[in-house]
Amino acid sequence: MTALGVGAKSHIPPQLTLLQKLHLLTRIVVSLPRLIFGITRDLLFNRDSASFRTICMRNTARVAATLPLSQARALQRPSGYTIASLCKAHNLRHETVELDAGATFPRATLHFIDCDPTARSSGKNVLLYFHGGGYISPLSTGHFKFARAAAQRLHAKCALLEYTLAPELKYPGQLAQAAAALRFLLTDHDAADITIAGDSAGGNLALGVLAHLREPHPLVRPVFEDEGEGEGEGEGQQRQLRAALCISPRCANECDAASYTYNASKDIVSKATMELFNSNWEPVKEEVWATPLAGGKEFWGSVHAKKVLLLAGTDEVYVDDIRQFGELLGSSSADTELVLCAGEIHAQAISDIAVDNWDGVMLKVALNWLQNLGDTKSRNYDHL
Repeated sequence: MTALGVGAKSHIPPQLTLLQKLHLLTRIVVSLPRLIFGITRDLLFNRDSASFRTICMRNTARVAATLPLSQARALQRPSGYTIASLCKAHNLRHETVELDAGATFPRATLHFIDCDPTARSSGKNVLLYFHGGGYISPLSTGHFKFARAAAQRLHAKCALLEYTLAPELKYPGQLAQAAAALRFLLTDHDAADITIAGDSAGGNLALGVLAHLREPHPLVRPVFEDEGEGEGEGEGQQRQLRAALCISPRCANECDAASYTYNASKDIVSKATMELFNSNWEPVKEEVWATPLAGGKEFWGSVHAKKVLLLAGTDEVYVDDIRQFGELLGSSSADTELVLCAGEIHAQAISDIAVDNWDGVMLKVALNWLQNLGDTKSRNYDHL
């Protein structure tokens, strides 16, 4: 069931008491010297030639990780509020659809930006975007701006999923909501018209969706319910998504990769933040829908997307896991590509576009790839 309306929220910001507000203010004030010291130290001993913005970002992320989640949530607006505010500021049409993710999961909201969610558009590209944030943080301005730019390059309708955050919703709840979003889009569009994309946890969710198309999670409603999903030839394999773009996707839920050590001082993600993410999300680490690397070459040899692009920064802690997953995907039937962006950190495409820096390698590669996808589709329809 779906319905046009205001929609379900990613989270409800807690109302802090006066004492809690004073406690939060005290934490922020006490953290300032640590933040200033960290930035100063990194500027003086900048062995990795990081930009001033990157140095500020990674030190801010380290300090922010020490805040209790309940206090951090009080400072964060729900994803839908951010989307609505940005649409209003830029005079963009904004429509929402409430999604039923199943009896055991809460509803989610699918946001359509500057397009009609009810229009039947055979042959029209659609971008379904999943934002990052470790499954515990809402959509940011950077996520919104990237999704808009990506949809424009793809010549596509733009749909943003407002999923419920952890710990209010734990694994595999977000996968159920993402599958519901895809089912809704498939009522008016062919699978070959749909591109899914995401960064960080959103990239993990995009890969989780691909895994769910390959083999449905036992607790989550299948997407292609009229077909035999998974292995085998025939109709099920013909219904492939147009493409999948995964920016710095979380491919593992352990911190065993060497890059967690050699990039520890460079990235905005750390072992501490991973512990924060996982303690709230509570993934089943042995399951492929949570941990893409848990699937072997046989599993990932059949991917329900015609093209897949994986992006990682060489200075991020996820890079070794992403490289390893890229090797798994290399044997698949899909046209897959892994691009390592020299000197860039975790999901830098999102942080770059947030401040209107269009010169980053990761951002350029992502948008150019999408541009080529959109242009190819347009040329194909021109010849019909």
